Amino acid sequence: MKYKSIHFPDVEFETKEELFKELKDNLSVIQDQKKGKIYESYKKGQSINMKPIDVSKFDIEQQKALKLDDNYYYVAFNSTRVLDSHDDVHIDGLWKKTIQEKQFKNYVVTDHELEILNTVVRKEYVEIFTAKVPFAVLGKSYEGNTEILIYKFPKDKVQISIVKEWLDSGDELQGSVRMKYIKMAFCLDSNNPEDEEFKKNYDKYYQYIANKDEFEYIPYYFAILEASNEKESSFVLYGSNQVTGQVQSTKKTEAEVITSEIKEEPTNVTQKRKLSVI
Repeated sequence: MKYKSIHFPDVEFETKEELFKELKDNLSVIQDQKKGKIYESYKKGQSINMKPIDVSKFDIEQQKALKLDDNYYYVAFNSTRVLDSHDDVHIDGLWKKTIQEKQFKNYVVTDHELEILNTVVRKEYVEIFTAKVPFAVLGKSYEGNTEILIYKFPKDKVQISIVKEWLDSGDELQGSVRMKYIKMAFCLDSNNPEDEEFKKNYDKYYQYIANKDEFEYIPYYFAILEASNEKESSFVLYGSNQVTGQVQSTKKTEAEVITSEIKEEPTNVTQKRKLSVI
């Protein structure tokens, strides 16, 4: 069995130990590259389907203070717990600092173009928060909940008519967040005593990967613990990870969505790993 990595695209490793050695030898460079880059999430397999999410189906015990207003759009631009094409998995709570620091500072644009004619909503009208929702509500078969990053903005402040038509019609439109990684944990499925910290990370966060069944084996990954939403989130036409979308109620009565903060560190679990190449 041979092993490959996106970080060494031209190399095939005969054993996972060879792969692990190369990763560890270059770990500081890889992490610096990840933290130094501005990502557009749809390019990482993290785009978002804008089909409406019916919040009336949320678990009532999870609903909290934020009430939906028919005069606003609520659009989710990111979801956690999905291992993407860059070996990254977002962990609940990664947007906590963004929520604290970026209120009314980020635009809604199209195609990640920060230009006047691409501006859907000006930043002074955009409120940001997170909510935890079941994957099942989002049309995915993954177990458990995911934390979604939501932009709230007035319907009458949408400046591009075609985008408003898409939002009102429920036709296919996808969302993508511009982001920068701040904190991460390297997670390695190694039995080498020298890799004890990386192995602890692996076991600690592995349970949070909702799409693990899509992989025969996950020898390593990066758990993203903190990220910054940089300047904007975008509507795009195409993407590959359709796990969240527009949040709205199908009822005329008030509906609520939860605001969320991560309150507990993940607990260690033992998972059965399959054998193959990532």
